[in-house]
Amino acid sequence: MSMEQQAGVIAAPMPAVRRRKAIPGGEWFGLPIGLVLLGVLQANLGVYWGQVLVLFLINAILVMGFRLISTMGGWSFAHVAFAGLGAYTMALLTTGSAAVSFWLALLAGPCVAAAVAMLLAYPVLRTRQYNFFLATFAASAALQQSFIQFSWITGGNNGIAFIPRPAALLGLSFDTARGFFILVLVLTAIVTVGLRALDRSRIGRTIKAVAANEQLSESLGIDAWRYRTLAFVTGSTIAGLAGVLLASFNGIINPIDFGPAFMFKIVAAAIVGGTTTFAGPLLGLAYLTGLEELFRGTAEYIPLLWGISVIGALLLTRGGLEAILMRAFRRPVGAASRGRGA
Repeated sequence: MSMEQQAGVIAAPMPAVRRRKAIPGGEWFGLPIGLVLLGVLQANLGVYWGQVLVLFLINAILVMGFRLISTMGGWSFAHVAFAGLGAYTMALLTTGSAAVSFWLALLAGPCVAAAVAMLLAYPVLRTRQYNFFLATFAASAALQQSFIQFSWITGGNNGIAFIPRPAALLGLSFDTARGFFILVLVLTAIVTVGLRALDRSRIGRTIKAVAANEQLSESLGIDAWRYRTLAFVTGSTIAGLAGVLLASFNGIINPIDFGPAFMFKIVAAAIVGGTTTFAGPLLGLAYLTGLEELFRGTAEYIPLLWGISVIGALLLTRGGLEAILMRAFRRPVGAASRGRGA
């Protein structure tokens, strides 16, 4: 057994109650089913709800990247700022006099986010827990101010408008919400499969082991810095991808779009849904999006409702919505045996 595997075994908590064995590969069954359901749903929705679904998928990419960073033991408040880097990179490349193709910008946006994340990794990843949160908050504020102050490049508070949609590909037009939905759905599926595979891989387990006990991991010869940096940079790269899609879909970006309000939604999704399982933050995002649409006529109450939901999740659920579902659908074997004996 390698040192990384030893760290993963030592760091993994022992379950208090033996549970039923999951079906091998069963965690992948939900992906194609979910994609089919989303496709059917979008095909039968009006224009407005089709746009809501597109934005939900873009936010889902953001949330999945945020969850990856959380597995290293820290919650980054700079996540939407990296989305802003991807968005501004895409906008600048596609709206200037020497405009390039959207497909090139689709690659450039995440690369710029990854490069900046790598530069910030050394000072930021030297901190832990609340200090890490505060350090990333400062980094987020600095990046947002850069979007404002470098107005000759970014347009300042006015932002950048008239950002084009992708050109047609293989006969598919992306000018409509339905066409853009297909693009976002494919990219969401790729991100989901890739992150799910990483989460279940030896690298993913080692990242979690480092988060659980960094000193023990280093004593076994694991380079904790490398694994923490990998999680931070990869998650920030995914945020850059989401930013590219958001800028192209909305057609306009502004520094306030990537501020604390948007970041709070991502953090709240992780708290309400939970981060232990891969699907937890997605459940939280679906819940918050549902609240947002239910009260869209009184938008001033939405932050209050999100805040109440976060407090309720912390006080009542002990792990978010995912914990409630796991307790409901994963009954202990011992309890099942007693039930049959009775």
